[in-house]
Amino acid sequence: MILSHQHRFIFLHCRKTAGSSISVALARSLGPDDLQLSGLKETFEAGIPYTRRVYAEAARLPGRTALTRIEDRLHFAGALGPWRRAERARKRIHARYRPILGDFPYHARAAAIAAAFPREWAGYAKFCVVRNPWDRMVSDYFWRTRDVQAPPSFETFIKAIRDGDTLGGIVPGEPDNWPLYAIDDKVAVDHVIRFENLTAGLAEVLPQVGLTWDGWLPRAKVLAADKPGTPRPEVSYTPELTRIVGDLFAREVAAFGYLPPTG
Repeated sequence: MILSHQHRFIFLHCRKTAGSSISVALARSLGPDDLQLSGLKETFEAGIPYTRRVYAEAARLPGRTALTRIEDRLHFAGALGPWRRAERARKRIHARYRPILGDFPYHARAAAIAAAFPREWAGYAKFCVVRNPWDRMVSDYFWRTRDVQAPPSFETFIKAIRDGDTLGGIVPGEPDNWPLYAIDDKVAVDHVIRFENLTAGLAEVLPQVGLTWDGWLPRAKVLAADKPGTPRPEVSYTPELTRIVGDLFAREVAAFGYLPPTG
Protein backbone atom coordinates (compact mmCIF):
# COMPACT_ATOMS: atom_id res chain seq x y z
CA MET A 1 0.00 0.00 0.00
CA ILE A 2 1.15 3.51 -0.78
CA LEU A 3 -0.60 6.65 0.42
CA SER A 4 0.62 9.81 -1.30
CA HIS A 5 -0.40 13.18 0.09
CA GLN A 6 1.71 14.94 -2.49
CA HIS A 7 -0.22 13.44 -5.40
CA ARG A 8 -3.43 12.53 -3.52
CA PHE A 9 -3.59 8.86 -4.42
CA ILE A 10 -3.74 5.50 -2.68
CA PHE A 11 -2.22 2.45 -4.36
CA LEU A 12 -3.66 -0.83 -3.11
CA HIS A 13 -1.16 -3.64 -3.54
CA CYS A 14 -2.80 -6.91 -4.60
CA ARG A 15 -0.78 -10.13 -4.48
CA LYS A 16 1.08 -11.33 -7.57
CA THR A 17 0.07 -8.37 -9.72
CA ALA A 18 3.49 -6.70 -10.10
CA GLY A 19 2.69 -4.63 -7.02
CA SER A 20 6.27 -4.46 -5.79
CA SER A 21 7.49 -3.35 -9.21
CA ILE A 22 4.80 -0.68 -9.37
CA SER A 23 5.67 0.46 -5.85
CA VAL A 24 9.31 0.92 -6.85
CA ALA A 25 8.30 2.93 -9.90
CA LEU A 26 5.94 5.09 -7.83
CA ALA A 27 8.54 5.59 -5.09
CA ARG A 28 10.52 7.93 -7.32
CA SER A 29 7.66 10.46 -7.20
CA LEU A 30 6.74 10.30 -3.52
CA GLY A 31 6.94 13.34 -1.27
CA PRO A 32 8.56 13.43 2.18
CA ASP A 33 5.25 12.93 4.02
CA ASP A 34 4.02 10.08 1.84
CA LEU A 35 3.61 6.61 3.35
CA GLN A 36 5.05 3.62 1.50
CA LEU A 37 4.49 0.13 2.90
CA SER A 38 4.85 -1.95 -0.28
CA GLY A 39 8.04 -2.88 -2.07
CA LEU A 40 10.34 -1.23 0.44
CA LYS A 41 13.15 -3.77 0.12
CA GLU A 42 12.99 -3.58 -3.66
CA THR A 43 12.86 0.22 -3.52
CA PHE A 44 16.10 0.36 -1.54
CA GLU A 45 17.74 -2.13 -3.88
CA ALA A 46 16.81 0.14 -6.79
CA GLY A 47 18.68 3.02 -5.13
CA ILE A 48 15.54 5.00 -4.27
CA PRO A 49 15.44 6.46 -0.75
CA TYR A 50 12.54 5.88 1.61
CA THR A 51 10.40 8.88 2.42
CA ARG A 52 11.02 10.90 5.53
CA ARG A 53 7.74 9.63 6.96
CA VAL A 54 8.79 5.98 6.73
CA TYR A 55 11.93 6.60 8.76
CA ALA A 56 10.20 8.92 11.23
CA GLU A 57 7.32 6.56 11.99
CA ALA A 58 9.58 3.51 12.12
CA ALA A 59 11.72 5.24 14.75
CA ARG A 60 8.65 6.01 16.89
CA LEU A 61 7.43 2.44 17.28
CA PRO A 62 6.04 2.19 20.83
CA GLY A 63 6.70 -0.50 23.44
CA ARG A 64 10.44 -0.75 22.92
CA THR A 65 13.04 -1.55 25.58
CA ALA A 66 15.85 0.87 26.38
CA LEU A 67 18.30 -1.40 24.55
CA THR A 68 16.08 -1.48 21.47
CA ARG A 69 15.84 2.30 21.47
CA ILE A 70 19.63 2.52 21.52
CA GLU A 71 19.84 0.03 18.66
CA ASP A 72 17.25 2.02 16.74
CA ARG A 73 19.24 5.22 17.12
CA LEU A 74 22.34 3.49 15.77
CA HIS A 75 20.44 2.05 12.84
CA PHE A 76 18.46 5.13 11.92
CA ALA A 77 21.50 7.39 12.24
CA GLY A 78 23.18 5.23 9.60
CA ALA A 79 26.02 4.26 11.93
CA LEU A 80 25.69 0.60 10.90
CA GLY A 81 25.41 1.28 7.20
CA PRO A 82 22.62 2.25 4.80
CA TRP A 83 21.39 -1.32 4.20
CA ARG A 84 20.84 -2.01 7.90
CA ARG A 85 19.19 1.38 8.33
CA ALA A 86 16.74 0.62 5.52
CA GLU A 87 16.08 -2.92 6.73
CA ARG A 88 15.38 -1.69 10.27
CA ALA A 89 12.98 0.90 8.92
CA ARG A 90 11.21 -1.65 6.72
CA LYS A 91 10.62 -4.07 9.57
CA ARG A 92 9.56 -1.39 12.03
CA ILE A 93 7.20 0.49 9.72
CA HIS A 94 5.42 -2.80 9.05
CA ALA A 95 5.25 -3.51 12.78
CA ARG A 96 3.93 0.00 13.34
CA TYR A 97 1.01 -0.53 10.95
CA ARG A 98 0.05 -4.13 11.72
CA PRO A 99 -2.29 -3.10 14.56
CA ILE A 100 -3.85 -0.54 12.21
CA LEU A 101 -3.97 -2.30 8.84
CA GLY A 102 -3.78 -6.00 9.73
CA ASP A 103 -1.14 -8.70 9.58
CA PHE A 104 -0.02 -7.73 6.08
CA PRO A 105 0.05 -3.92 5.95
CA TYR A 106 1.70 -3.93 2.53
CA HIS A 107 -1.35 -5.90 1.32
CA ALA A 108 -3.82 -3.98 3.48
CA ARG A 109 -7.54 -4.56 3.02
CA ALA A 110 -9.53 -1.71 1.54
CA ALA A 111 -11.81 -1.54 4.60
CA ALA A 112 -8.81 -1.22 6.93
CA ILE A 113 -7.30 1.60 4.86
CA ALA A 114 -10.65 3.41 4.73
CA ALA A 115 -10.98 3.15 8.51
CA ALA A 116 -7.39 4.23 9.21
CA PHE A 117 -7.36 7.12 6.72
CA PRO A 118 -11.00 8.18 6.26
CA ARG A 119 -10.27 11.66 4.92
CA GLU A 120 -7.75 10.41 2.39
CA TRP A 121 -9.95 7.49 1.40
CA ALA A 122 -12.82 9.84 0.68
CA GLY A 123 -10.78 12.42 -1.20
CA TYR A 124 -7.86 10.67 -2.90
CA ALA A 125 -7.82 8.66 -6.12
CA LYS A 126 -7.55 4.91 -5.43
CA PHE A 127 -6.24 2.29 -7.83
CA CYS A 128 -5.11 -1.33 -7.94
CA VAL A 129 -4.16 -4.11 -10.34
CA VAL A 130 -6.16 -7.32 -10.73
CA ARG A 131 -5.15 -10.62 -12.34
CA ASN A 132 -6.84 -13.75 -13.63
CA PRO A 133 -6.98 -16.01 -10.54
CA TRP A 134 -5.99 -19.16 -12.44
CA ASP A 135 -2.89 -17.41 -13.77
CA ARG A 136 -2.21 -15.80 -10.39
CA MET A 137 -2.27 -19.15 -8.58
CA VAL A 138 0.45 -20.51 -10.86
CA SER A 139 2.60 -17.43 -10.20
CA ASP A 140 1.91 -17.62 -6.47
CA TYR A 141 2.80 -21.30 -6.36
CA PHE A 142 6.21 -20.71 -7.92
CA TRP A 143 6.87 -17.74 -5.66
CA ARG A 144 5.80 -19.42 -2.43
CA THR A 145 7.83 -22.57 -3.14
CA ARG A 146 10.91 -20.83 -4.53
CA ASP A 147 13.13 -21.73 -1.54
CA VAL A 148 11.49 -25.02 -0.58
CA GLN A 149 13.77 -28.04 -1.04
CA ALA A 150 10.91 -30.50 -1.56
CA PRO A 151 8.00 -28.33 -2.65
CA PRO A 152 4.43 -29.64 -2.55
CA SER A 153 2.73 -30.32 -5.84
CA PHE A 154 0.60 -27.65 -7.43
CA GLU A 155 -2.45 -29.77 -6.64
CA THR A 156 -1.48 -29.95 -2.96
CA PHE A 157 -0.93 -26.19 -2.91
CA ILE A 158 -4.36 -25.39 -4.39
CA LYS A 159 -6.18 -27.85 -2.15
CA ALA A 160 -4.37 -26.47 0.90
CA ILE A 161 -5.68 -23.00 0.09
CA ARG A 162 -9.18 -24.48 -0.17
CA ASP A 163 -8.81 -26.32 3.14
CA GLY A 164 -7.18 -23.46 5.07
CA ASP A 165 -3.92 -25.39 5.47
CA THR A 166 -0.81 -23.22 5.49
CA LEU A 167 1.50 -26.13 4.58
CA GLY A 168 3.89 -24.92 7.24
CA GLY A 169 3.87 -21.33 6.00
CA ILE A 170 3.99 -21.99 2.27
CA VAL A 171 0.40 -20.94 1.63
CA PRO A 172 -0.13 -17.16 1.93
CA GLY A 173 -2.06 -15.96 4.95
CA GLU A 174 -4.74 -14.32 2.84
CA PRO A 175 -4.69 -15.62 -0.73
CA ASP A 176 -7.82 -13.80 -1.91
CA ASN A 177 -7.21 -10.35 -3.43
CA TRP A 178 -10.89 -9.38 -3.47
CA PRO A 179 -10.94 -7.88 0.09
CA LEU A 180 -7.90 -5.79 -0.80
CA TYR A 181 -9.89 -3.57 -3.13
CA ALA A 182 -13.54 -4.31 -2.29
CA ILE A 183 -15.72 -3.17 0.61
CA ASP A 184 -19.12 -4.69 1.37
CA ASP A 185 -18.55 -7.02 -1.58
CA LYS A 186 -18.25 -4.14 -4.06
CA VAL A 187 -15.18 -2.79 -5.85
CA ALA A 188 -14.20 0.28 -3.83
CA VAL A 189 -11.41 1.82 -5.92
CA ASP A 190 -11.61 4.42 -8.68
CA HIS A 191 -9.34 2.69 -11.17
CA VAL A 192 -8.74 -1.01 -11.80
CA ILE A 193 -5.84 -2.00 -14.04
CA ARG A 194 -5.76 -5.47 -15.52
CA PHE A 195 -2.45 -7.29 -15.16
CA GLU A 196 -2.97 -8.68 -18.65
CA ASN A 197 -2.70 -5.12 -19.99
CA LEU A 198 -0.42 -3.73 -17.31
CA THR A 199 1.71 -1.28 -19.26
CA ALA A 200 -1.20 0.24 -21.15
CA GLY A 201 -3.25 0.38 -17.97
CA LEU A 202 -0.55 2.20 -16.02
CA ALA A 203 -0.03 4.62 -18.89
CA GLU A 204 -3.73 5.44 -18.79
CA VAL A 205 -4.31 5.58 -15.03
CA LEU A 206 -1.16 7.17 -13.61
CA PRO A 207 -1.70 10.55 -15.34
CA GLN A 208 -5.21 10.52 -13.88
CA VAL A 209 -3.74 10.33 -10.36
CA GLY A 210 -1.30 13.17 -11.00
CA LEU A 211 1.77 11.24 -12.09
CA THR A 212 3.87 11.49 -15.20
CA TRP A 213 5.07 7.98 -15.98
CA ASP A 214 8.07 7.38 -18.21
CA GLY A 215 7.26 3.71 -18.75
CA TRP A 216 9.90 2.42 -16.33
CA LEU A 217 8.70 -0.68 -14.48
CA PRO A 218 11.47 -2.74 -12.88
CA ARG A 219 11.11 -6.46 -12.40
CA ALA A 220 11.31 -6.30 -8.63
CA LYS A 221 11.00 -10.00 -7.85
CA VAL A 222 12.88 -12.45 -10.05
CA LEU A 223 12.83 -16.18 -9.42
CA ALA A 224 15.91 -18.31 -9.96
CA ALA A 225 13.65 -20.56 -12.04
CA ASP A 226 13.09 -17.67 -14.46
CA LYS A 227 16.72 -17.73 -15.56
CA PRO A 228 17.38 -19.44 -18.90
CA GLY A 229 18.26 -23.09 -18.57
CA THR A 230 16.83 -23.46 -15.05
CA PRO A 231 14.45 -26.43 -14.73
CA ARG A 232 10.97 -25.60 -13.51
CA PRO A 233 8.35 -28.03 -12.23
CA GLU A 234 5.43 -28.74 -14.51
CA VAL A 235 2.15 -27.16 -13.48
CA SER A 236 -1.17 -27.95 -15.06
CA TYR A 237 -4.84 -27.63 -14.26
CA THR A 238 -7.07 -30.64 -13.95
CA PRO A 239 -10.83 -30.12 -14.16
CA GLU A 240 -10.97 -30.43 -10.38
CA LEU A 241 -8.30 -27.79 -9.74
CA THR A 242 -9.91 -25.49 -12.29
CA ARG A 243 -13.19 -25.75 -10.41
CA ILE A 244 -11.55 -25.21 -7.00
CA VAL A 245 -9.82 -22.02 -8.11
CA GLY A 246 -13.02 -20.79 -9.73
CA ASP A 247 -14.91 -21.37 -6.49
CA LEU A 248 -12.22 -19.81 -4.30
CA PHE A 249 -12.08 -16.60 -6.29
CA ALA A 250 -15.62 -16.52 -7.68
CA ARG A 251 -16.12 -12.84 -6.87
CA GLU A 252 -13.14 -11.74 -8.97
CA VAL A 253 -14.10 -14.11 -11.76
CA ALA A 254 -17.61 -12.66 -11.85
CA ALA A 255 -16.53 -9.03 -11.49
CA PHE A 256 -13.99 -9.08 -14.33
CA GLY A 257 -15.20 -11.90 -16.53
CA TYR A 258 -12.08 -14.00 -16.12
CA LEU A 259 -12.01 -17.36 -17.88
CA PRO A 260 -10.26 -20.57 -16.80
CA PRO A 261 -7.36 -21.98 -18.81
CA THR A 262 -8.16 -24.11 -21.82
CA GLY A 263 -6.40 -27.21 -23.01
